[in-house]
Amino acid sequence: MILKAGQVSSRLGKSDTSPWCALVFGDDDGVVNDLADEIADVWTNKASGAARQITLDDDDIRREPHLLSDRIETGSLLGEIEIVRVRTSGEKISKPVLDLIARADQMSAGFANRLLVLNGSLNKRSKLRTTIEQSKSAAAIQVYSDTTESLKSIVRDKLAAFDVEIAPEALEDFVGLLPGHRGLANQETEKLALYGKGLGRPLSVSDVREVCRTDAEDSVRDLAQAALSGEPNRTQAEYERVIESGTTTISVLRVLEMEIRRLLQARGLLGTGGDIGKRLRPPVWGSEWPGFRARLDLWSATSLTRLLSAVHDMEMQAKTAGAASDPALRLLLLDIVRSAAVRRKQV
Repeated sequence: MILKAGQVSSRLGKSDTSPWCALVFGDDDGVVNDLADEIADVWTNKASGAARQITLDDDDIRREPHLLSDRIETGSLLGEIEIVRVRTSGEKISKPVLDLIARADQMSAGFANRLLVLNGSLNKRSKLRTTIEQSKSAAAIQVYSDTTESLKSIVRDKLAAFDVEIAPEALEDFVGLLPGHRGLANQETEKLALYGKGLGRPLSVSDVREVCRTDAEDSVRDLAQAALSGEPNRTQAEYERVIESGTTTISVLRVLEMEIRRLLQARGLLGTGGDIGKRLRPPVWGSEWPGFRARLDLWSATSLTRLLSAVHDMEMQAKTAGAASDPALRLLLLDIVRSAAVRRKQV
């Protein structure tokens, strides 16, 4: 079945025949994660709190396809349910998932436990998507990236939960700094909330700039841009600064993802006229445009999409927030620099 994000509570929490499996997919994995958290909370509340969440790696499932069915079909002796959460991309683990769905539909009932599948953008020809959309026991939910207005509302609500107010001009400035990535937006909002707790006044523009812009973050952005530009010496220098700052692998990957998404968005806007830089999130201002345009010329939409998938795969492997000196991250950056350098020679 097909559900909308706003139907989660009513369709997954109240009916005895509610879906036992939910596929949540969309371009922004931060939005995907937030809705998956909401679904898990609904299932947990429905089970009167007797639910335990576990996370499986899609690589583990590909190596041992029975692992997923074992977890889903095995009920707890104590009566609690397990919510199995899997982050994947494309059709990587579609077969074991679709096998379970086919059996559930045949039985006209779900299994003892629940399954959450988190995915990226899936087109309408995706077998995983279309099968779940047609299923009677599972639900497919597509989510979309935040707009400026929806992001303002999210930030206001999250700050209000901490009894923190923000001035309108500060909110405008803060949202302008965000990369259009819900995961990063959540992190930055939490930093603002902790800073503003007990402040006794609304957060100001200067507060936002002080809390949300650091030299370390600038170095991470410079690192991502240097790698995508195919500049090995500059990449190495920025990488050393990032290591010295103690930045985590996850933080580097998310900023790298932001830069890739901006390039993808710009590719889609080419030929539409107007100032493309100002329409991106975050915007690319006049002084930054020549460098951004040079990177844009190096990467096709297909190559950026593949690169984004590689970043997602690595982020899933980085389950702990390890240091940016992670060898896997170094190899990824090296591959990006080499690819971009080759592309520069071809331009």
